[in-house]
Amino acid sequence: METRASEAFVGRVRELGRLGHALDATRAGRGTTALVAGEAGIGKTRLASELAARARDAGFEVLLGRSIDLVGTELPYQPFVEAVGPLGGFPRVDGQAAGSQLRVFQETLALLLDRAAATPLLLVLEDLHWADASTLDLVVFLAHNLHDRRVLLLATYRADEPSSARRMRRLADGVRRSGSALVLELGPLQDEELAALLAVHAGAPPPAALTDAIVARSEGNPFFAEELLAAAGDQGGELPDGLRDLLLQRVARLDPATWSLLRLAAAAGRDVGYPLLHAAAGLPQGDVRESLRRAVEHGVLVAEQATGSFRFRHALLAEAVYATILPGEREELHARLAEELAGTAAAPAELAPHWAAAGRGPEALAASVEAARQAEAVFGLAEAQGHLERALALWPALPDAAELARLDLAELCSWAAELASQTGAAPRAVELTRRAIELVGASDPVRAALLHERLGRYLHASGRTNAGLSAFERAVELVPAQPPSPEQAQALAALGTGLSLAWRYDESLVVCEQALALALTVGPQSAQLRALTVLGTDLAYLGRGDEGLARLRQALRLAEERGDPMMLQRVYITLTDVLTMLGRPRESARLAAAGLEIMRGFGVDSTVLVANHIEALLATGHWDEADRASAAALRAITASYPYMLLILRADLETGRGDFEAARAHLDAALATLREDRGLGIYDVCLAELALWERRWTDADQAARDALAGAGSGQTAQLRVWFCAKGLRAQAELATLARARRDAGAVRTWLARAGKLIAVARGAAAEAAAVTPNAAGWLALAEAEHDRARGAARPERWSDAADAWERLERPPLAAYCRWRQAEALAAAGASRAETSRPLREAHAVAARIGAAPLAGQVELLARRARLELTSPDPGPPDATQGLEKLLGLTPREAEVLTLLAQGYTNREIAATLVISVRTAGVHVSHILHKLGAPNRLEAAAIAHRLSPSPP
Repeated sequence: METRASEAFVGRVRELGRLGHALDATRAGRGTTALVAGEAGIGKTRLASELAARARDAGFEVLLGRSIDLVGTELPYQPFVEAVGPLGGFPRVDGQAAGSQLRVFQETLALLLDRAAATPLLLVLEDLHWADASTLDLVVFLAHNLHDRRVLLLATYRADEPSSARRMRRLADGVRRSGSALVLELGPLQDEELAALLAVHAGAPPPAALTDAIVARSEGNPFFAEELLAAAGDQGGELPDGLRDLLLQRVARLDPATWSLLRLAAAAGRDVGYPLLHAAAGLPQGDVRESLRRAVEHGVLVAEQATGSFRFRHALLAEAVYATILPGEREELHARLAEELAGTAAAPAELAPHWAAAGRGPEALAASVEAARQAEAVFGLAEAQGHLERALALWPALPDAAELARLDLAELCSWAAELASQTGAAPRAVELTRRAIELVGASDPVRAALLHERLGRYLHASGRTNAGLSAFERAVELVPAQPPSPEQAQALAALGTGLSLAWRYDESLVVCEQALALALTVGPQSAQLRALTVLGTDLAYLGRGDEGLARLRQALRLAEERGDPMMLQRVYITLTDVLTMLGRPRESARLAAAGLEIMRGFGVDSTVLVANHIEALLATGHWDEADRASAAALRAITASYPYMLLILRADLETGRGDFEAARAHLDAALATLREDRGLGIYDVCLAELALWERRWTDADQAARDALAGAGSGQTAQLRVWFCAKGLRAQAELATLARARRDAGAVRTWLARAGKLIAVARGAAAEAAAVTPNAAGWLALAEAEHDRARGAARPERWSDAADAWERLERPPLAAYCRWRQAEALAAAGASRAETSRPLREAHAVAARIGAAPLAGQVELLARRARLELTSPDPGPPDATQGLEKLLGLTPREAEVLTLLAQGYTNREIAATLVISVRTAGVHVSHILHKLGAPNRLEAAAIAHRLSPSPP
């Protein structure tokens, strides 16, 4: 029962808690017997191992015995013999006299109690479903005699094992009658727990699609999940041999007739109705019923009285049985099932897989296409996509496929591509659309143009913005200019979209106005809606915010009237983005939540709307809600815009101090990032992480990279943001250079800061007419520039904090309040005046869980003696870095470490056992060496060179 280091204990918090209480009671002399029941692989042994580890840590002696499959019931007391071996061996009684078994029981009890007198005992007996009757009787005997002893008996067994079910019920009843028993039934793990288990075993979270597939197939069984993970990618989705053998153990004992019926049931699916089974089996009703009864009694099938159907106890059991069907037999079984279903007017979705598995291509193709139509009509988009993928696989083998499907292959590819896009599989949509374009060729330029319009959308969703814009431009080229046509309006609206996505709003505005005028004349309404939506974006980003919002709200009303999910999604995405840009993130968050609820009703995946929702929640300081939304989004992450969710997750983790996770998510985002790296947004997130990790030069470089990516004329609002981050790095680097008396470095960083503030001012002036956020970033940039120059100007930070509060962004306001308090303290303001902004910052940081910011606020409070938290001495080796970097003596380094924690000269003297006068001399020498005007500035310098506070 030794647990491998790589194993993770996931879930079972309630069960482990109850066993932990039993352990505590046993240590106090109130022993008990605990029974843990559950199906194979559900985690009984893992739970027992975890309890055993805790028991050892608590000073218990742990004894372990196991029953052995097949031979266990023929070996008397086998698990006890193994368990008590370390205590001198299992008691033996000569002769067969009446009452000798009682003597064995009594001597076993005495052996345990003698040992428990010296140290408490945990006796673990595993797999009692294979134990002999005498072992079970001894367990019941001990249960009735351990209630006032320091012995905890823990036994595990399978309650669903048909051959031992009656004996296990008798065991549980006997133990319960002892009055000091604990009986736990282990059920399936939750989906989130299984996902966490898979992440630990894989060393990193597996791809979302793989995790979802394993969670669905394993149905909460951790052993099944681990086996499926180990086999992932090696066996084409087939069950691992060991898992299949385990599942088939109970089936192996059944007679050939029942086996045959189970194979038919497995071909039908996990759940199958009795009428279908009876009809497809072609056997007398009595024979069918007898076989079903045996399957139920052996725990293979479960009878559902309410529906008149049977289902396999576990989906993987159905898979294991299905894998035993021979080639040829499989096709025959599916054909029988399909023919019976066809006679009952079953739905195409039910017929299609059986016709396909039966090798009946024509029937399968026709049923698959019709099933896709029916699924799409009720917004079952993922299901419709699956049916079309089956149809595409069947198509090459059928000469009359187009006639059977009632559409050509290009139409089928285009239809499947649109469904793939809507369900988050943009790369697959690109692949299918390119195939459709090849099939159409030059024979129909209008049709090819519409396909290029779709290709542009899918390429952009895959992160290939430039290629998408090229596809939109090609669509416009292909549509004849005369006469005016709906297709021309659609192509122009698409091109406007591409230009807008590339931040070329002035060009987009002209194209979309053309598209809208044309759509109002010749249609279609979809082009009108699209042009109207993009026009709203263009107007907003060109400084005409109210006009833009009016257009977008008009588009939302039209999309709601039309009930088109894709148009609704597009308008919600655009409107929430514009609201955040216009300094109204709270309204954006509310609208995004409403839009997501509507999209879920349509079955549409909307990664970008999810990202807009999370972005607004982060901006407004609703970080717990953002955490939940982000975690759920990452579990369901798709191939469309995955980098958005990963970058936002990293942003949240940086703010909360989980730097390792933030770095992992940024690395993952890089693999799917657009060619423009998000116009610098990715790099500014790298800069933010580096700033909180005190990697100042890395932060400076990342800010430079961000600015290089935002060089177009329409990205001024981004440039002022990026400059503010770069100036924060300059402030830290210039301060350190001053501390080291490196005049050259000071000049270098101040020159860099001067260039950045000039860029920030120019960008803010340019963006001021577009977004009020530019004013907030400029105020922050000005304050950071002053800090870089060594000027303590609290009013700068107050202005910046006020700006962010007006713009509904408490996290940024809290950062500015911290810096305001820092500047007040450096300027010699009173404690009361300094405390006000510091407490505001601390309240926000604590509420949203911004651990790094809270740590900095608390550190400043200690340095300035503002009593937010008590002094916390630094780590033992904190002085070593100060000696080397600042040229201090070891004693001066010790004094500076204490000074940085807010200690007075008297407190420093008491801590280091020196006189107050000597402490004062050391402080004076430190201030002189650092060129610091006061002890607060010296403390700030020491803090910058020291590890982050816990």
